[in-house]
Amino acid sequence: MFVKSTKCLGLVSNFRLIWLPLICITYFKKPGFANADMDFLLSIDARSIESSGVSRWLENKYPQMSQWADNFDRDLDQDREILNAMGLRQNDFTHFTALINGIDALADSNNSNQLSFSDLFLSINIMADKPMDLPRFLSWFKTQLRDKFTTGVAQNFNLGEVLTEKSLKFILPISKFYQSVEQNESQLVLDMNLSVDITLDGNRTMIHALVSRSNDYLGGSFDVSEKRIPLLNNLPDDRQISFYFKLPDSLREKIVGNDKISDPLINAFAGVHEIAWGVAFRDESISLELLFECLDEVSANGLNTLYQGSLGMAQLVLAQEPKARAALIALRYMNSGIRENCLHLSMELNSSVIAEVVSASVSALSPMPPIEITKIGARRLEGSPAPNLFLPMLSGGHFDLAQQKGKVVVLGFWATWSGPSIRNLPFLLEATSEFNSSELKLVSVNQDASREELLEFIDQYNMHELSILLDENSSAYDAFDVKGLPHTVVIDQDGLVHDVAVGFSPFQGSDLKRMLTKLIK
Repeated sequence: MFVKSTKCLGLVSNFRLIWLPLICITYFKKPGFANADMDFLLSIDARSIESSGVSRWLENKYPQMSQWADNFDRDLDQDREILNAMGLRQNDFTHFTALINGIDALADSNNSNQLSFSDLFLSINIMADKPMDLPRFLSWFKTQLRDKFTTGVAQNFNLGEVLTEKSLKFILPISKFYQSVEQNESQLVLDMNLSVDITLDGNRTMIHALVSRSNDYLGGSFDVSEKRIPLLNNLPDDRQISFYFKLPDSLREKIVGNDKISDPLINAFAGVHEIAWGVAFRDESISLELLFECLDEVSANGLNTLYQGSLGMAQLVLAQEPKARAALIALRYMNSGIRENCLHLSMELNSSVIAEVVSASVSALSPMPPIEITKIGARRLEGSPAPNLFLPMLSGGHFDLAQQKGKVVVLGFWATWSGPSIRNLPFLLEATSEFNSSELKLVSVNQDASREELLEFIDQYNMHELSILLDENSSAYDAFDVKGLPHTVVIDQDGLVHDVAVGFSPFQGSDLKRMLTKLIK
């Protein structure tokens, strides 16, 4: 379950063309890059997180959250064109690494008239445990370029692609595309290329992309060791997430001696040289360690003093806010110490602490209601006779709510464009599956899709057991005052509205099942 969150981090927004999950730091043996210092690293081993003992424990202990994460992943797969073009799903990606070098040179070139990216190197490295559809992706990629740039030199682009059964290589001249768009008064130098090398190795896909001034295809020679960053060597070897950032010297110089900067936090960071953190998902715990390498011991002690003061204030503030109780519990397990010029923060959460944090989070999501509440909108129907409902069914015939007296009826209002309402449907099916059809009836109400689209939907999501009513003129939506989706209505055996739930919750299925058990017993 929690690996899904890690993969969302690995997808780290849209590099749009290529930006997804490699286990280790990778750098290309290019002149001026292979031997240079690294400025930024993000590395995620998602598959190792997924197979860890604590992840399996979490999935077994909180199955509702695991199911919610699976459905969230399914929504991401459905919404991302690039995944469809690759012929892959989000769960197919196992490792991710992003590496940047040249940040200092970039900062030095930044003046009032010009910002040059010419000395910047960006390396993105991805691995999936399923072979990618190379021809389909290449066709989609070229179509995207044509659609994004409709004028200028970009229309005559030449990727120089080399496509075989097992590999795809191409080079995108970024500078040509930049020349085709309207430029403002400032000068932005993008004398760079995006080089991509995709290789299929059995059932694996390995994607290597480099943004640099190089005009060559990527080579296949890699150094797969993170040990060339000394600060990372101080983190646990069994970590699955690594992060590293070296603060540019030019930034520090702008802070030091600047009388206009009085923020103690900013001034404290002026003494920081490097930052690294790692997360390890183990058999029975989750460990997080954060390192601040400073220029000298004075800077490290000053940063530690600022941290201790801020921690006390944060705990005081969080203690006053019930919804922040989970964060307060975690902070209590944070330890700190000074090692020469390095401030070391660490936290290890075992299963009992994690359970306490999750419990506090769930309580914050589902607070106890006040003694008296004013029911507005759709909730005003609770306790009243259900409105008349007579609609055609997708499977044929009609559904008449008046004929359901003696049964509990669950109405699930949804739409094919609403991700939350789609995620809610499996919860409704699962919560009602153990009840006899003579005791309970579940029907879903849809108003946005045609019969053909709905038939395709139930095939795609394997929901053939779902009864769908067609509310083509929105009469049911209006009668039940549906303003947001998902919208779930429970009607008791006497035809009275027992409960109305608006919105999605990963715990709605279990809550609904408890409610139905009390009604039907």
